[in-house]
Amino acid sequence: MAAKLFVLVLLLASCASQTRIDLFTLDAPVASKPPRDMLPATLVVGSPSVLPGYDTPRMAYVTRPHQIDYFSRNQWVASPAKMLYPILIETLSRRFQNVVKAPSPGDMRLDTEIVLLRQEFYGNSSRIHFVLRARIRRDGQAAETREFEIFEACPENNPYGGVVAANRAVSVLMQELSDYCVSLFAPASMHH
Repeated sequence: MAAKLFVLVLLLASCASQTRIDLFTLDAPVASKPPRDMLPATLVVGSPSVLPGYDTPRMAYVTRPHQIDYFSRNQWVASPAKMLYPILIETLSRRFQNVVKAPSPGDMRLDTEIVLLRQEFYGNSSRIHFVLRARIRRDGQAAETREFEIFEACPENNPYGGVVAANRAVSVLMQELSDYCVSLFAPASMHH
């Protein structure tokens, strides 16, 4: 009986010592009204890739240059690349008549790479630093590559403040990326 009681106490102690993980999402809002004139094109969107260090659901932060740390009790529900993909599709669907996932055929292809997505702590404040590299290819033309970078101040100096700022940063960058895709396609479509 004493052995069973001891095992029960050990099980209860191990359950109590496990820390709770708070899960967060990137679900940045997309502009509510699509533009009147959608581009008459099919845009193929590849699944985002990500540089090492940010290819995990763990939420990255830095307190000094060259050292990435991760919050121990806070993480994304999935890797940032997996959460970004539906946001990309939804955002671009408001500008192009057809947006399809790779490897479908289309008029233009967009591939993205998360270069970094982290919360940077400096003194008594923090900010989200998000860099997204985009490569757009049209048939018969060289690929255009551009990096989009944003720093977004966190409303609170904690992981949740980083989540709020990350969603704002993603929303802003998605609009910039959408405008960029349109600018690359629109001049070519005027010649048809």
